[in-house]
Amino acid sequence: MAAVDSVSDALAPAARKELTALRHEVATKAFPGAKLPAYLRFQGNMYRHIPRDAWEKRAPGVEVVIVSGLYGLLASRDTTVYYEHSMAEPMPPFGKLNRWWHDHGLPRVLAAYLKAVKPKTVVDLLSLEYRGAVAGYAEGPAGVAVKTIDFPGMGRASQPRRGEKVAEILRTGKA
Repeated sequence: MAAVDSVSDALAPAARKELTALRHEVATKAFPGAKLPAYLRFQGNMYRHIPRDAWEKRAPGVEVVIVSGLYGLLASRDTTVYYEHSMAEPMPPFGKLNRWWHDHGLPRVLAAYLKAVKPKTVVDLLSLEYRGAVAGYAEGPAGVAVKTIDFPGMGRASQPRRGEKVAEILRTGKA
């Protein structure tokens, strides 16, 4: 399967170079392997609640941007290697990846991506740990409505509900 990287492709050269360098720093210390589209690769508790047909028959213009411990940002069709590292876990020599990515500019890169692709609405379904990696991104893209959806008091039990909400958005194109 050919490599796909819509996030990087949409960025201006300076932001693309920044994201590529950061990804390379993490990837050189991670695991090699065959690549699959992110929506097929990720199998966590949230992703198990998003049926494959929701991904493959998504409404026109709907994309899911994934905050990734290894790649920083991926679009759901972008290809990725297998890895089992959460943003919330420490990874030597980086420490907790959500903090590492945040401190190395991931909010700025996400804002640049949103500026490049010009979505009307962003639905933020990120859990606390993943949101921490991109905290502040919504201050960057003018004219983009950001709708944050939380599941208060549920903790990790919110993951199936997040997946169901992603499936609904993929099918309908509406938050």
